Amino acid sequence: MAKIEINNFNIADLEQAIKNVLLETVALEIKKQLRPEKVHISLLSREATAEMLCISLPTLNQWTKSGIINAHRIGGRVLYKSEDISNALNQVRTELKRGGESC
Repeated sequence: MAKIEINNFNIADLEQAIKNVLLETVALEIKKQLRPEKVHISLLSREATAEMLCISLPTLNQWTKSGIINAHRIGGRVLYKSEDISNALNQVRTELKRGGESC
């Protein structure tokens, strides 16, 4: 481990240096809390959403009307949040059946 030696250093100077570091750190944290980082929302058009899900626009419209996927309207545009698309996807549980009749 390295050895640090301080010569001719006043305790008052050390205290002031520590105070400055603490003030800068506290001020930075307060600024972060007062002005949180901007959240980027990824919005997709109807066409991009349908292409992503490999479905047609009429199917996407049906899914929106039935509540399978949430849409957001801005003016005359219908947009989809990428997080809403992810939430609409349901995991399918499959089980391997061995023997017997299957439906």
